Amino acid sequence: MARLYPNTDKARVIFASQAEEQFYQHCKQLSSDWTVYYSCTLTGIEGDQGLTDNEIDFVLYHPRYGLIVMEVKGGRISYNPDNLQFYTENRFGERFTIKNPFAQALNWKSRFLRYLRKKNVKVPMTHMVCLPSVHEQDFPDRPDVETMLLIGRQRLENLEKALTQAVTAAQPERFLQFEDAADALDKILRGSHYTSRLYIRDYIDQHESKVKDVEHIHDTLISPMVSTKRLAVEGEAGTGKTMLAMALAKHFRDLGQTVLILSPNPVLNQYIQEQVGSRIEVQTYAEFASHFGVDILKRAPDFEGSREDWIQYVGPERLKASILKSTKRFDVLLCDEAQDVQPFWWESIEASLQSPESHFYIFFDRSQGVFGSGSSEGHFVPEDVLPISTPYFPLVNNYRTTKEISTFSRNFRTGRQILNSHSGRLGYIPELILYKDGAEAQEKIQELVTRLCDQEGLRSAEITILSARRPLQEGSVLQNVQKLGNFELCDIGNNRKAPRTQQTLAVSTIQAFKGLETSVGIIANLSEYNMPLSNPIMASLLYVACTRAKHMLYILLQDDDPKKEAIQKAIDAISNKGSLVIGENSHDHAYAGTVSYFNPERLGWLTVEDPSLQRSTLMFFPCDLKDISKDKIEVGTRLSFRVRLEGFAPIATDLKLIRTTPLESEAPVIKKVEKTRKIKPKNAKKSGVA
Repeated sequence: MARLYPNTDKARVIFASQAEEQFYQHCKQLSSDWTVYYSCTLTGIEGDQGLTDNEIDFVLYHPRYGLIVMEVKGGRISYNPDNLQFYTENRFGERFTIKNPFAQALNWKSRFLRYLRKKNVKVPMTHMVCLPSVHEQDFPDRPDVETMLLIGRQRLENLEKALTQAVTAAQPERFLQFEDAADALDKILRGSHYTSRLYIRDYIDQHESKVKDVEHIHDTLISPMVSTKRLAVEGEAGTGKTMLAMALAKHFRDLGQTVLILSPNPVLNQYIQEQVGSRIEVQTYAEFASHFGVDILKRAPDFEGSREDWIQYVGPERLKASILKSTKRFDVLLCDEAQDVQPFWWESIEASLQSPESHFYIFFDRSQGVFGSGSSEGHFVPEDVLPISTPYFPLVNNYRTTKEISTFSRNFRTGRQILNSHSGRLGYIPELILYKDGAEAQEKIQELVTRLCDQEGLRSAEITILSARRPLQEGSVLQNVQKLGNFELCDIGNNRKAPRTQQTLAVSTIQAFKGLETSVGIIANLSEYNMPLSNPIMASLLYVACTRAKHMLYILLQDDDPKKEAIQKAIDAISNKGSLVIGENSHDHAYAGTVSYFNPERLGWLTVEDPSLQRSTLMFFPCDLKDISKDKIEVGTRLSFRVRLEGFAPIATDLKLIRTTPLESEAPVIKKVEKTRKIKPKNAKKSGVA
């Protein structure tokens, strides 16, 4: 087996496309004399051109055949000789320009040869192109391309033979008499001139453009659940509990019933209210009590007992009495984040239902009891405190976090009979960042945010700093900090309606961010929260913080914090092997559907044909019809489209008519684009006809 750098058997290797991952896997079949380097970048000052850099997909070395630089292109490839332009095509015949892969390989080879001469490394070098979906015999004849330098579908099956034949044909025998330069090349290609990119921007866009998420719950779960009057739903963070609650609420609202959603988090409630509309009431548990004239968290002036007795006993009794005197009732009651509700509140809450036949739903995660559900030191045990008995309805698919973040987070789950969800999306390993003091913590957060935004192309709105304590108050590493680099800090926990711009960076306490999510999570002030991880509240707090992050997770910790050992152990236990494929460019994310309903004045529905979209139907609007007259759309019309997520709702956009000619079922091939040229006789006059 060839030596590969990086090696998927030892580390997570991130590929930019399926084609690159496919070529890499074939390289594993090469003999042990081969060394393969993936994603090699050359950076240097080139004369008067200034600093330039460019990347090649693969560099292969063999002590007998020298160096081969390989550019890999995937998808359906076409070429137009009239404008010397290469294209990639999607399955709907749409073409997008790409760089000439042969020119890319030749350019990188030329630059690398000059670099090796400076290092006094003499080795023959051959440039080649791999098009995994192209049949070699279909590739058009070109004066600037030697077909021996092309690896297509057939030659890829016997890669070693194809490589040696190409080098033998391209290099004179005297050039192949050279001293082995393996050590020098290894130092160069694995040193400062070798990088394996993160592709964070591409990774996030790829994930967000795929509709495999929570909207699928509506079709599969709503119908059976509405037939049940009382039901408790259990699910790990990210399994879609809140989304399911909103879907149920809208279902009953549309039936004309009065609906109340309760959640302890005012920031989350603001989001829920925006999603479900004004016809559904959304309140915190404290706001719910205050509407009946009871402050459930603050002792009444006429009560002389302890605050704990008020919250757990006397307050709930007065709330129930006030509700029973009131005429305010609800047909449907949905209680989210039920693990944070005091056990003795349930009887009062349930009193607000219209009748014993009203619908009552509870959603909980037994490992998210940040407030202890009645005890600051105990575990939340739903079987002991919830008003709805087992069996609980399980949610087992994690729609939010990557497998790596999910695996890491579970190390800090609390409670018995843990229900693990399935997270099939591979991503990045969480990163531990150590600091000595608050000043260094600020510097490292600023460096991290700058790198993510400037180098990886993220937007500041995709990043949230989650703090174990009030982020801008005394005792925090961000105490009194108003700005980090170019970004102004915006405490969304204290100001729910604070405007978010490209120059603001959101910070929030972990508790205030419960139920919400962020593309990238940066956890701060764990060391400043003076509580060991053995405490269930601390463990639950860390678990909640970790599971807010969808794609990337960074944990800041003081270098002498005892928590470091447990957190590092949890990171080390994550499987960091195999390949992670980002996918092809965004122009490939086009799908097909058939119009099943269309109102030219309002909206239409598409029946989706692509199995990668778990949603069976998608809505579209006439304003998104691209260069299509409304009168051409009818039931049965086939359209291509792309997906845009509006909140959590998938919408079909960029709609185009699919050509009626049959699509080729075979693998993509190079298309020869030919044009009949008229030859003008040498003696013809300028004004004459050739």
